[in-house]
Amino acid sequence: MSAMDLQGYLAVVADSDLFGCLALVSLMLLFTALSRRIRESGRHRLLTYIVLACVVAIQGAGTWYGNSNPA
Repeated sequence: MSAMDLQGYLAVVADSDLFGCLALVSLMLLFTALSRRIRESGRHRLLTYIVLACVVAIQGAGTWYGNSNPA
């Protein structure tokens, strides 16, 4: 994948609703975590893990791209 392809891909991802959806899911998980019964369910833990993994992946991709040398 060339640098221009990656730059275009990251521009589309940044402009998409990815960050908004991730923020809404995080907010939903925050509010549902107020209930101990829901917080301790396997589904809630899995969704929390997925959201946190997405945040780490986005941070890692942004750091890698930001530190790469221009072509």
